[in-house]
Amino acid sequence: ALAAAIKAFPVIAIIYLVYRGYWKAVASLIVTLAFLLFILPAPFRGLDRAWQDFEKWSAGMLKYEAKAVAQRPMRSYTWKNQSLIGVANRLLRHVDADAASAPHRPIYVNFADLKFATINGIIVAVALALGILFVVVMPRRAMRTPESDGIEFALLVLMMLMVTPFAFGYFFCWLMLPFSVVTQRLLVGKGAALLYWSLPALTLLALGLPFPRSAQLYGNTFLAALLLFIGLSIELWRYKQQAGSQIHPATSSLVT
Repeated sequence: ALAAAIKAFPVIAIIYLVYRGYWKAVASLIVTLAFLLFILPAPFRGLDRAWQDFEKWSAGMLKYEAKAVAQRPMRSYTWKNQSLIGVANRLLRHVDADAASAPHRPIYVNFADLKFATINGIIVAVALALGILFVVVMPRRAMRTPESDGIEFALLVLMMLMVTPFAFGYFFCWLMLPFSVVTQRLLVGKGAALLYWSLPALTLLALGLPFPRSAQLYGNTFLAALLLFIGLSIELWRYKQQAGSQIHPATSSLVT
C-alpha cells in the first residue's frame, strides 16, 4: 500500500492477492491506501480537497492517448520507459524515442508503423498471454512450499514491472528478487536450465553500461525482464509437475 501510494503501479498486485485469496492482505492494502490518500492529508487539505486532488490525479494518470500516457509526452514512449506499453509503441509506431524536452532532432527506432489501435491490441494480447502463463504455472495451494513461493513472487514482480504504463530504469532495482531466486536455485543444484534465460537477460542489462541510451531505445531492460519471466515460468511449471507426480502416487497407494 505504501509503494502504491508513492508510485501507483504496485496497486496491480491486488489482482494477485484476490486470485490467491489473501483477503487480509487485500483489506489491509485498501484500508492503508485510503488512510494515506485521504485521512493523512485531511488535516492539511480537508477531506473534500483530498478527494478532489485524488480525482484530478487519477483522471490524468488514466489517460492513454496516441501522443502520451498520463499526460507525460516527454516520457511516455521514449527510451526511458521500459514497460510493455512504452517499448511496443516505440518499436511498432513512428514516434519520437528521444526524451529531451528542449528542441532536438527526433529519434525513431520503429521496425513498423502500425496504427495506434493495432498496437493496443498487441499490448493487450501480450499482457493477457503473460497473465495466463502466470496462472497456469502457479501450483495449487496443497503443492505450495517456500521454494515455489519464491519463484511465484519473483514472477509477480516481473509482471508488475512489464505491464505498468511507466517503467523507468530505477524501477528495475526490483530485479534483485528474480535474480536472487535464480542464484538460490543454482546454488542448490536445481535450476541449471535457468542459465539459458538468465545469462541472456544479464547480457541485455549489461549492454546498458557501454550503450546506456542506445540499448534502452530498443527495450533491453524490458526484454531482460521478459526472458527472466519465461525462464522462471518454465522452472515453476517443472516444480509443479514434479510436485504433482509425487502427490498422485501417494494418493493411488492410499486408494489401493
